[in-house]
Amino acid sequence: MQEWGRDPYVGRLKGCFIRDIAGSAPAPAPAPAPTPPASNQKPKVLLVDDDMGQGADVTNALRDAIKANAATGGAFVWNTQTQGQVPLSELNRADIVIWATGEQYQNTITANDQNLLRQFLAAGGRLLVTGQDVGYDIGTGEFYRGILKTRFVADSSGTPKFVTRGAFGNTAFNLNAQGSAGNQYYPDVLADLSGSSVVASWGSANANAGTITAQSIRVDPNRNRATQKVQQPRGLVEQLAANVIGTVLNQIFGGQPQTQRPRVTAQNASENAGAIVANDAGKYRTVNMGFGLEGLTPNSRNMLIKTSFDWLMR
Repeated sequence: MQEWGRDPYVGRLKGCFIRDIAGSAPAPAPAPAPTPPASNQKPKVLLVDDDMGQGADVTNALRDAIKANAATGGAFVWNTQTQGQVPLSELNRADIVIWATGEQYQNTITANDQNLLRQFLAAGGRLLVTGQDVGYDIGTGEFYRGILKTRFVADSSGTPKFVTRGAFGNTAFNLNAQGSAGNQYYPDVLADLSGSSVVASWGSANANAGTITAQSIRVDPNRNRATQKVQQPRGLVEQLAANVIGTVLNQIFGGQPQTQRPRVTAQNASENAGAIVANDAGKYRTVNMGFGLEGLTPNSRNMLIKTSFDWLMR
């Protein structure tokens, strides 16, 4: 003790000492990197309810499945309609953020929200995006293509059935089944980009875009939305001829299914007809669903959320 000059723990036995040397400063401790919970622990989850009060409430639909697969006391919700923009501090409380847009088809994930999500992911976050019109709304933007690593192929799958594959196993799911919110009209068709993977496809596990139409999978009661989608088709689809638009609009206003079906352009027919794209970016992970989870039955919803969480937290 006399030689070293101080006793850090008086009256206790020591196995070693660390000595301060005059004129030198200790090396700064590196900032701790975010670490996911141990494999046997469930994650903390934040649901960002961004449906803005349109259609079925995503919080009511997803609450039970999220709580069942989140840590005890580790499931939170932020409602953008009543609470405004979610702050970064709230995102950073969670291991996984679920961003659910419900029936929103405009302003699904705003530029400001995208910027916050970039910061969350840069710190090692995990993100699950779910909504039938996210691709339709922001599919040409850098966040969608560069962060989610997803190409927007078509506005609607033309079928309510999708089948998982690869890291998500092999299970068939159906949208709008009895017990679901029944609110899926335009599930996006997605393809992978630059290292991401399609982990579910429309119709069959390995479907390609040549089988896809851009027609809604059921009659849309929202005439403004239906009209916009006919007049402004987006994605890699054939443009509707002007003389066809009137016919389709008359069908919409008459509450009839569309008979004129825009198709994916021939040069893009070999694209994956994806329903879910998973992106492992190393520092962060994302799962992008081209449909709303509320459109599944409670059992299917729970199963797919568990699969997604397991993959995100690897």
